[in-house]
Amino acid sequence: MHYTDSGGTSNEALVLLHAGVFADWFVPLDHQPALADARRILVTRTGYANDPPMTPMSIEDHARECADLLHALGIDRARLVAHSSGTLFALQMAIDYPDLVTDLVLCEPPLIEPLMSPEDHAALGAALGPVIDAAMTAVMRGDLPTAYDTFMTALCGPDHPAVITAALGSPGLVKARADCKYFFTGEIPSVGQWRFDDELAQRISQPVHLVAGGASLPFTHHLITHLAHTLPHADITVMPGRNHLLPLQAPAELANLIAATITAPILESA
Repeated sequence: MHYTDSGGTSNEALVLLHAGVFADWFVPLDHQPALADARRILVTRTGYANDPPMTPMSIEDHARECADLLHALGIDRARLVAHSSGTLFALQMAIDYPDLVTDLVLCEPPLIEPLMSPEDHAALGAALGPVIDAAMTAVMRGDLPTAYDTFMTALCGPDHPAVITAALGSPGLVKARADCKYFFTGEIPSVGQWRFDDELAQRISQPVHLVAGGASLPFTHHLITHLAHTLPHADITVMPGRNHLLPLQAPAELANLIAATITAPILESA
């Protein structure tokens, strides 16, 4: 794991947990004026920051690694901001290290069965199963660019290269395409083994702020509605015109939302 620390002596922090495929999803957010006064820990997960581990890390392994980092930095309270597959690590941290996590901002949670209502499972599999199969087939033949574009187009729309380039520059797009291998070979298998159900959801007593783009897939809106009903303390914000690229499309809007959660009172744990 790599990280950057914006500095400060506060024992509270805002931890930014990136999505899968590539690691730079939250780079624009980290530089937003609305968050300038927060101590920000921008994490790059193991597998994206260096050579991938010999054995893929589980969601629990990644959560433990992040918790260990915060303890090493002297941080004993953290607000977690996560995007897509990063939300799984945030949820796991809230379950495994409840005293460390004050609240969570979860942007565009990934479209996986454990987070969705059972009535959506069949339709989700029919819609996204062929996409995952095509991407993984490309990975197996060593064609990472095709795997990347197949997956990103399905989840983020055909204009994803332009959005990434606008937010991160042309080198950022090149880096994103080069860094996707661990997502397909390590992270997807770990996500497939992750367990989350209503019983575990009820253990998350922290406030959870669910964020989705208004132009995201209908499955995403079904998912956050389901999660909002499953988690004990959850609310929903929908950003019109945005989609799964939301952190790159609207970092200032997202920063303002996060800043509002920082100043809002924390609900007492159940």
